[in-house]
Amino acid sequence: MGQFAREIERLDVQDGAMVEFRSHEEIPRMLIADDDPSIVRLLADHCARLGFNVDTASNGIQALVKASRGKPDVLVIDVNMPEVDGLSVCAHLLDSDKAPVNVIVITGSRDPDTLERCEGFGAYYARKGPNFWNDLEVALAEIHPRMAGRIRRPDRP
Repeated sequence: MGQFAREIERLDVQDGAMVEFRSHEEIPRMLIADDDPSIVRLLADHCARLGFNVDTASNGIQALVKASRGKPDVLVIDVNMPEVDGLSVCAHLLDSDKAPVNVIVITGSRDPDTLERCEGFGAYYARKGPNFWNDLEVALAEIHPRMAGRIRRPDRP
């Protein structure tokens, strides 16, 4: 059973402010896999603020094990990692015999073969660079439309 957002059954006023209460909603689970600890920390903090329950992995083997055990709703994975690269992890996890998982592949590479392989897997693609956060958030909003308002807020750059 997944984690659930807290539900309170009525509206209330606390310290003069109206408090909004939401019904039970499952919090989407996300696994972030990258061998750069600063990238992992940055992504994990950002995605947790967006409302995801985040777990992390520092290489492809860890990502395979954690994804198999934890069954994340979204996997955000770097292409170039030690042990097993991100695209090999995708090939294993996106096998037709497995339960579906939404994958966002991240890389600094401009290699067209990488993009082609991602498209072949049905994975989203976010290249590290000036449009990275926008590309990531567009993919997350498409994967979780009920969270789109929180993910794609116009007041964020």
